[in-house]
Amino acid sequence: MKRRDKLARLVAALEAEMAGLGLAPGKRRGRPPGSGKGAGKGRRGGKRAHNKVSLPDVIAKVVRLGSTISPAEVGSKVRKAGYKSTAAHFGMMVSNALSKHSGFKRVSRGQYKRVK
Repeated sequence: MKRRDKLARLVAALEAEMAGLGLAPGKRRGRPPGSGKGAGKGRRGGKRAHNKVSLPDVIAKVVRLGSTISPAEVGSKVRKAGYKSTAAHFGMMVSNALSKHSGFKRVSRGQYKRVK
């Protein structure tokens, strides 16, 4: 940051010197200051959702033991249970959680069975 500040002061001094000579400073190139991709500026869908319980835990809570279910059905049940998400591909998140969860076994394409 020190180097950046030093360079910014140098540019300001050069622009002031050019203005004293009657030369207009060149047009700034690039994105305007403050509009860059900072923390959270590149995200879509608003603020990040914060849940008290993790997605795998909510999935385990809404699916009964021994039932076979698809990720789409699980996703709708999880949302009805109050899980908040701004993910563009929430169904993929549910699919990944099901495949990694030790309490679910894949029985066929797009079908998971609750075993634990």
